[in-house]
Amino acid sequence: MGRILQKPCASSSKDISFFDDEFNAIPSWQGSDESVQAKYVPRGLLYNLAAGVKTFPWLLTAATDGNEYEDFGIIHGLTYHETDFTPRAVFGALQNTNALFSEAKLDPSIEIAGAEVPSQFRADYPFLAYGFRALSGKAIVAYWLAGHSSPGDVFPPIYSELTLKKTGIEHPVLIDVVSGEIKRVAWKKGTSDTLEALPLRDTVIAIADESYFDWPVLPETPSSLNVIFSEGSLKLTWAVHAETKGVNVERQIINGSAGRGNWQKLARLPAVTTEYSDTGVPRGNSVGYRVRAFNDAGESAYSNIVRVHW
Repeated sequence: MGRILQKPCASSSKDISFFDDEFNAIPSWQGSDESVQAKYVPRGLLYNLAAGVKTFPWLLTAATDGNEYEDFGIIHGLTYHETDFTPRAVFGALQNTNALFSEAKLDPSIEIAGAEVPSQFRADYPFLAYGFRALSGKAIVAYWLAGHSSPGDVFPPIYSELTLKKTGIEHPVLIDVVSGEIKRVAWKKGTSDTLEALPLRDTVIAIADESYFDWPVLPETPSSLNVIFSEGSLKLTWAVHAETKGVNVERQIINGSAGRGNWQKLARLPAVTTEYSDTGVPRGNSVGYRVRAFNDAGESAYSNIVRVHW
């Protein structure tokens, strides 16, 4: 099963900071997968943050010549597959955790109460919740059910009321720290500190004011990239999502003798465009395509890669 590799403990001296420097949850271990890893890492980071323990999550990627092989990486390592050096789900979860909490410290004055965990879950899934406050003075609350997560991102739907006091939150939003999904929620009628029907899960959920976010919002990654033969050209189609102002199309030509070439930008298209025909592909080669969205804040991650022999 996935686990914290080194249990946090007190420093031998109050003047010496303790670092939890071997922290990960391995997706290939029995009872684990990449969804479990993505849940455990934010949970461990925030538990340590609340305890005042600095944490170093490892590794960005592992070498393939040691006993760690490729399992320990936050991104995939070199195995000569299409997934080489692509991020695992935990990479985004770690980015989200850092974006939300890297400048925050535990605020013991914040009161969190009212969680009702069904009786059949209480022994195995204790409710943990912590209030933090960023350097800006804005509060953010994190909570989760601290039990064993199952592969496949499965968890029964559980909901509860939650009361938050001394946060200063006026316009609350609910944040799934792993996926990055954010949605507005409303205070219970007649209150300014109680939220109804909040999801209780084995993953970190955060609550903050909508003004907590002061960083640029990048576009979502285009999905479902596909390529087909069409009237003497190769036709690409894809789907675009939120915050997109346009899409960049890139091509890679693979020559049998020269190997894989560099990725080259083919076109810069408006967001309303969801297809592109490449009429200039040299015959007798394998060709790869990928797309990424952009807006005024920057670019998304790349889409899936599609390849075809032309």
